[in-house]
Amino acid sequence: MAKIERYEDLKCWQQSRLLVNQVYELVSESSLRKEFALIDQLKRASISVMTNIAEGFNRYHKKDFIRFLDYSQSSAQEVKSLLYIVVDQGMIEATRIKEIQSNCDHCQAMILSLINHINGTLRNSNQTNEPEILYVSDEYLGQ
Repeated sequence: MAKIERYEDLKCWQQSRLLVNQVYELVSESSLRKEFALIDQLKRASISVMTNIAEGFNRYHKKDFIRFLDYSQSSAQEVKSLLYIVVDQGMIEATRIKEIQSNCDHCQAMILSLINHINGTLRNSNQTNEPEILYVSDEYLGQ
């Protein structure tokens, strides 16, 4: 088990960063340029996936981290849902959107897996008021 010192080392954060970049690339399309509210919400929701991982990671207690990871995984599904509007309104082809929606599901799965892992470590450790250090197996670490 490796001690995690930076949220940037977490695979779920790295994947969420990719999601943000996919969303920003998508909203630069000319067919979406006039959809100001939709663009804003897509950007904010995708940013929320990434930033909640970072913010939660830097909390004092693991339970706080889990709460922020929960916000993050639900924001991934918000992005996916908003992308249905893009398809339903004929703004962009469904085949292009499906790749981003798939990444939303992938981000959510990775985050939920990390939540389950942290919950397991909480059950197996004694609960003290000491700062909690996060140790994870290599499957949660990216390169």
